[in-house]
Amino acid sequence: MRLRLIGALVGLVVAILIVFGIPLRSYVQSVERDRLLKTLERDAFILAGHAKETLNTNPGEVLPSLEPHIQQHSKKTDARVLVVNSRGIAIATNDESLDLGSDFTNRPEIVTALQGEPAVGRRESTTLGETLVFVAVPVQIGNDVVGAVRFSNPESVIDDEIRERSLGIAVAALLTIMVAIGIAIPVALGIARPLARLRAQTDRLAAGDFDSTADEEDGPVEVRDLSRSFNVMARRLGNLTEIQQQFTSSVSHQLRTPLTALRLRLDQAQDAIDRDPHRVGEAIEASQNEVSRLQEMIEQLLKLSRLEGKEISVVSVDASEIVRSRVELWGPLAEEKDVAIEVVGLESAQCEVVEGGLEQIVDNFVDNALTVAPTDSCITISVQGDSGRVVVEVIDEGPGLSDEELARVFDRFWRAPQATSTSGSGLGLAIVRQLAIASGAEVSLRNRSDGRSGIVSSAVFRRST
Repeated sequence: MRLRLIGALVGLVVAILIVFGIPLRSYVQSVERDRLLKTLERDAFILAGHAKETLNTNPGEVLPSLEPHIQQHSKKTDARVLVVNSRGIAIATNDESLDLGSDFTNRPEIVTALQGEPAVGRRESTTLGETLVFVAVPVQIGNDVVGAVRFSNPESVIDDEIRERSLGIAVAALLTIMVAIGIAIPVALGIARPLARLRAQTDRLAAGDFDSTADEEDGPVEVRDLSRSFNVMARRLGNLTEIQQQFTSSVSHQLRTPLTALRLRLDQAQDAIDRDPHRVGEAIEASQNEVSRLQEMIEQLLKLSRLEGKEISVVSVDASEIVRSRVELWGPLAEEKDVAIEVVGLESAQCEVVEGGLEQIVDNFVDNALTVAPTDSCITISVQGDSGRVVVEVIDEGPGLSDEELARVFDRFWRAPQATSTSGSGLGLAIVRQLAIASGAEVSLRNRSDGRSGIVSSAVFRRST
């Protein structure tokens, strides 16, 4: 993967260099050619300015105002310089292959310059046997043309200079590629290294190590986000596996008791079917009770399994209104037990909870309170809150629980010591806890702090706007 990333990054740079480098090279070559010709033309006009006063001398005579400039120019460039008079006769040059006094009126650029027009171009030179690039300019005094100055070079010389300039582009491109490689290697390693570690953690997770976690602070933003998602997934898988193991262990243990009791009752009914019909009726009735208990337990287990390990959307409900509706439902049963139920607190309190969750939480709290509430006692349901939360509490006057018992109240199949063998499945508060987790709420049970016996069953929800 590292090599692929490096190749991709470097390939991208090379592609950009090709796309932009080729047109840039052509542009630079064109600009450089124009620059060289403009330089020759400039130097030719400068030399033409110095040649005005010397063009009337005889051929071969030293030109004190012109020769130094020709020699100075020869030190700066390889261009060949030729100065002719108005008749096209060579009077000065730095080219040893040219003879002073020779007639150059057969050169088209000289003819054009003697006519008063600058000439810039290229042509095949029979003398050099190759293409010649030239610049010829007139030497004028007023409107009179008294001579011409030609600067020329073989085209190969011009091409060599252009290639030298183009070589700079190639060197810059090579340096760019080297820099790209230097940048691509740490970038690729920075991406691939955390991905390799994440892959190793994935292998550990696949092998059953649900405690494996990825580093959420290493690598690019996308890799860190992936690591966070991986850790959430690992925790959820770990929780689901733990829940499944606990569920299997608890269910196998808890279902064994009612199934054994059911089998014993049926055996008793079979033994007494001929000699004791009354005992058969009792055994069948007891069997029906065990079947009902099994049915309730299975329904609770199914409800619990639907809650665990799943994300459920929340809704906004009025906690006070729901509490009042549940009190109306439980009121008749409380009256039968001579237990009063009262509601105190806010008239309205909007909170966030999974749909139907608050009803089940209140029902479980009230059911547990009625189970332990003594005769002529009162169960108080309080709805309080502030700007950020809503607190629903069910307060009874029962015997309370020890610290060890309070620590286990939300465990599956746990029942209070005073509970009878038929008083519930021990799953109610486990379901309450899962409903709270799904709602982003918190639930707890604690002994009353006002000096009286009893339990405060509390649920704290996020307040909704």
